[in-house]
Amino acid sequence: MSDPVFNPAALKRLKKIHRLSQQYNQHVGMPHDKRLFELIVYHVPEIQALYNQGDRHFVTETGDLWVLCCELLLEAGADIDGSLNHCFERYEKKLSALIKDAEDKSAQDA
Repeated sequence: MSDPVFNPAALKRLKKIHRLSQQYNQHVGMPHDKRLFELIVYHVPEIQALYNQGDRHFVTETGDLWVLCCELLLEAGADIDGSLNHCFERYEKKLSALIKDAEDKSAQDA
């Protein structure tokens, strides 16, 4: 069994944010999933620009992006903890394999 990524209070807040976001987008006539994708795409260059300028506000905007991505998972009916734990495992395996390959290549080149 994987450890929870979110504690129950945080998951509850995330689900509340998602409901509010859905409600707002319904009022303005915007399909919620379409709006989430628009906001996700908007945040990436904004974060990069802030980061490149040395503006620490990029940290807040990165958190906003994380919330939007979690909202997209909720929109798809995904289990947040399960999805993130699955990705943690994938990254751990993939990065370990890439490090091993790089070390093997370095040893061959030496």
